[in-house]
Amino acid sequence: MVHNIRMNLGWSRKSTTPGVMLIGGVILLVSLLVILSRVQAIDISASGGWTETIDETDLVSGAGSDLIDTYQSATSASVANISNCTGDSDNWRIDVRRVDGTWHGDYRLYVKRTSDGTGTGSISGGLSYIEITATDTEFFSGAGNRDNIDLQYELTGMSVGVSPVNYSTTVVFTVVDIP
Repeated sequence: MVHNIRMNLGWSRKSTTPGVMLIGGVILLVSLLVILSRVQAIDISASGGWTETIDETDLVSGAGSDLIDTYQSATSASVANISNCTGDSDNWRIDVRRVDGTWHGDYRLYVKRTSDGTGTGSISGGLSYIEITATDTEFFSGAGNRDNIDLQYELTGMSVGVSPVNYSTTVVFTVVDIP
């Protein structure tokens, strides 16, 4: 079973809430299927995000110089929770990808895990930055329920050569139940 959670990151504040659009007489059937599929599935939830304002104060040496290339969020910019595991040996993996809104090809976005969170299960990997691309990439793994897993982001590729508009992307975390 696979569950996705979307988070918006960007340089313009934009709320993205995943939802299901249901039409007509299939509402009851689809609702029941959604409820039944979640009964025994591992779930992921995440909160937070990151917005960075980049302006003339970010110039390396004042007027006529380039922008600082790399920016980092707070160490707990996002917090993830893994729940609904059947026990401490219920293995899972977290994948990450991005869905671009307005994005520049020179930008590179990275994420890393900065805490183990809490819970009786285990967690491993993800302590070094990995690039978030448009394709699912394995981020970290574990077993059992884990709460309050802190995540940090890094953005590189900033330059005065990039048009000064609002850029944004949505980060999608996916939990994969590993048999």
